[in-house]
Amino acid sequence: IELPRKYCRFYFMTLRGCERAKCWFWHVPEQGDEKICMAILRTYISIKESGLLKRAVQIFVKYYKEVTPGVDFASQVLNDLLISLLKNCLLREVFQILNVTVRINTLVAVDVLLKVFEHVASLNIRDAVPTLISTFCKLIDAGMFLEFEHFDYIIKFLHQLQVSSQEINTVLNIKSRYVFKELFAYIYPLPSSQHCKEKSDWTKLGALYVNARTGCEHFDDLQKLSLCIAEILTRDSETDRPGVPFCDFADAVIKNSQHNEADRIFIGRIGISVMYCYHKALQWIKGRKVLDKLHELQIDFTVLKGLIGTERLASRCQIVNKAAEIFLKTGSLDGATWVLRESDWTTNAPLWPCDKVDILNRHNLLRTLVHKYLTKSLYRQAFEVLQNLPGFQNHSDTVDVSQYSCLFNKLINACFESKNLGVSSSAVDFMLSKNIAIDFFLLRGLITALGRSSLWSKARTYYKSALSLGCYPPLQGNLYHKLLTIPSYLSEVEMLLAIEIFLVSNASDIQSPMATSQTLQIILKRCEDQTVQNNSDYQAAVERLILAARVSDPKLFLKHMTMNVNMEEVYSLELTSALKWLQENMKWAGKVWLF
Repeated sequence: IELPRKYCRFYFMTLRGCERAKCWFWHVPEQGDEKICMAILRTYISIKESGLLKRAVQIFVKYYKEVTPGVDFASQVLNDLLISLLKNCLLREVFQILNVTVRINTLVAVDVLLKVFEHVASLNIRDAVPTLISTFCKLIDAGMFLEFEHFDYIIKFLHQLQVSSQEINTVLNIKSRYVFKELFAYIYPLPSSQHCKEKSDWTKLGALYVNARTGCEHFDDLQKLSLCIAEILTRDSETDRPGVPFCDFADAVIKNSQHNEADRIFIGRIGISVMYCYHKALQWIKGRKVLDKLHELQIDFTVLKGLIGTERLASRCQIVNKAAEIFLKTGSLDGATWVLRESDWTTNAPLWPCDKVDILNRHNLLRTLVHKYLTKSLYRQAFEVLQNLPGFQNHSDTVDVSQYSCLFNKLINACFESKNLGVSSSAVDFMLSKNIAIDFFLLRGLITALGRSSLWSKARTYYKSALSLGCYPPLQGNLYHKLLTIPSYLSEVEMLLAIEIFLVSNASDIQSPMATSQTLQIILKRCEDQTVQNNSDYQAAVERLILAARVSDPKLFLKHMTMNVNMEEVYSLELTSALKWLQENMKWAGKVWLF
């Protein structure tokens, strides 16, 4: 090497180096002589002697303490020097060089850094790990770029060294920061670029998110990223582009997340925000696809809140209302009911408070759902919806449930026309339990239908309730005076039930030894519009009364006595048949009819 005369030839040109206590010549290249510095380092590296390599480190450290790399700086020399130091197990000198490179903003090759980790791991130098991690962090902060697989490579070496979880997490967090950078570099062009129409872009976005989230302990960073992705997905939902990017993104996240619950919650919350955007834009089909995807991934979004926008503060009632409306708009009654059922039909609750507008919207939504079910003759589903109208499940809704009388009666009428006694009976039971007014005509029709279907126990229960509600006029005359007045408009079932009450009320007299001298009278009372001239309706009533006695078990026998001044038929009930009826039925009849 041709050295200027002011340079110490013993130091630069001999293996022993300069041994003078005080040397007047230079041991560090002068500023501006970077080309000479590189030549010296190349020579030392090529000789591969440990002492010269240490001297090379001294020269490099001292030279670049005063100057920054210039045009003659050779990165390959730096990398070769580090590799040679590793081969000679000069780890302390390696860290010296790396620290200098950070200070002068000159980065070594990634492969060299990986070889440093490999060297430490292969020799199991655990004492070097803190310095290694610290140096690694400095290089990253200085701008060194690693691929994802490089991080995996480093983490593998750290596991081999059995380092602490804290040290592993340090590397994982740096990896997350890298993914953030790539994500943001990828995300921001999306709204304005044409290639965001491709499915692969949203799939990649999902995979990048999972990589960013893995091992990340910085919640604020993750929150910012989540908000950014949510904004991108919701912004796209406001366009007329085909497809639903959220679905591709959600599939990618779930596929790569290895069943991480945090990712599922994240998908659910973004899904709510995207659903709100589609709802606002009246894009019902796309909104439905979002809900179908959440259902497919088994994500219960009804217990979550949105990630951005007003839906972050939305009540559970409001979120469920929006979802159910989307199902309705796309013709899925079962979907609307499913989402309501999944939310336990919740309206207002301490953990999920809602306002009056939400409750009003729920009321209107359920009314619509009931009408659609009735149109399709799906009575049981309609009844389920009716039972969960605001005010029934939660008393804090402050809703007057009496307003629902018309809806329930409409259901009972539809069931009655379709001869669906099961649902109509359940509806009446519910209305009685909630003190909701029942249409007396429908209640009487149900009692008659139950009796004609031989469901006498149920018919008697409703007849008893109907009496207490005033559905029938008070029993004319005095039951205990052996006189029963039956309105002629009653069906044969109602007439028989009235006779049963009459028999039970007079049971003690009928069963008395003196009963043979007594008469049990039944008067078939005309209605106000049943004039003598128009007698057909009244004659039909006479036939129903005779039928009522005949269908009784055991049969009852009536004997025509006379016609009173009001032209009403008067009958006597044969005591023998009455006594037989009581003997066979008094055990249960006493419990049913003794009010």
